[in-house]
Amino acid sequence: MTTYASILAVGSELLCGQISNGNAAWLSSKLFAIGIDTKRHLTVDDIEAEITAAITALTKDVDLLLITGGLGPTSDDLTRNGVAAWAGLPLQFHQASWDRIEQIFQRLGAPAGDSNRQQCYFPQGATVLVNEAGTANGFMIQAHGKEVWVLPGPPKEVEAIWLAHARQALTARTPAADRKVQRKWRTIGKGESQLAELVSPLFVGHQDLEIAYRVHAPYVELKLRFPAHTATRYQAVCSQIEQVLRPWLFESDEFNTPEALVERLIHFASVDIYDGVTQGHLSELLAPHLRNVGKEPRPITLMTSWEGHEDPAGFVEQALTFQMDTEVALAIAGINAQGGWAVGLRLGEQRFIEERPSFYRGDTQRPRNLKAIASLAAKAWFDLLTSELN
Repeated sequence: MTTYASILAVGSELLCGQISNGNAAWLSSKLFAIGIDTKRHLTVDDIEAEITAAITALTKDVDLLLITGGLGPTSDDLTRNGVAAWAGLPLQFHQASWDRIEQIFQRLGAPAGDSNRQQCYFPQGATVLVNEAGTANGFMIQAHGKEVWVLPGPPKEVEAIWLAHARQALTARTPAADRKVQRKWRTIGKGESQLAELVSPLFVGHQDLEIAYRVHAPYVELKLRFPAHTATRYQAVCSQIEQVLRPWLFESDEFNTPEALVERLIHFASVDIYDGVTQGHLSELLAPHLRNVGKEPRPITLMTSWEGHEDPAGFVEQALTFQMDTEVALAIAGINAQGGWAVGLRLGEQRFIEERPSFYRGDTQRPRNLKAIASLAAKAWFDLLTSELN
């Protein structure tokens, strides 16, 4: 039997658009992985009455609620008060939380402020969840037949409490056989309606399949969900989908091509990447993964120009030989009058250059096409390096 949850975010900074609610997306993905479906996301202001009303509304539909934000030391941090009011319980001071805050400030060489004492009050009977990433401990409380987990707002602190407390406690809610499996295929070059026409015939007669499409340029993503105990039954359908989508398939499931490419590149002594076409979209694609390669990454130089190239392959050839003492060189260039571009790689003395047409001939300079070229170049480089290194 599937367990359902809702997620409540507290904070005026979310409502005014100052920051986005990444916590809700992150928690939803973690809940899904352990067999818990999220029914609703809701965001409210730092107002005690609104927090209490939101908890009342959300817990009508689910037995499990996760709340993020509003556990800090300032006057607008009122989540604990809203939860206590909903539960009909008084707040009680938790000495161990205060002792921990004092220790943290002592290590920083400063005294703990009186305002931090606010972070040490929890509804009577709540289980305090130690936060190893900050001063604001979370808590879990059961009331009115519902279970509420209250976490701080900073994403690193949400993750810390999830890993230390919530994940293990919630995993047992849904037996492995009843959890849903999710398969994903990200494609480039077909619109959402075109993709649906290709794959819809494969779903005839499968009533318990959950089918969804997601468009996020340059990709159109197909998602299937089905109970884990039916995975064998749908294995053939998934294989058929992959075969039908193969000409446009970029990646599937949780595989991340840019991340995998960077993981390949950091093992070389030096890498040059030349982008002569995407106007910075390649840098945007790779940058998050380059930041995560460690404290002492290998030298990776990424150069960008915005010039057009009537002979993309010829330009790629020149770019690959610009610095021959670099162990690996990667290059892309384009777009010519026919909408073509070129991708190339030099590994030592070996060179690989391929000319390719743009998927979107009519909008070659629009972001959708430039993002597509960046992604397809990353895939081409990863495939070439994998082939040569294996």
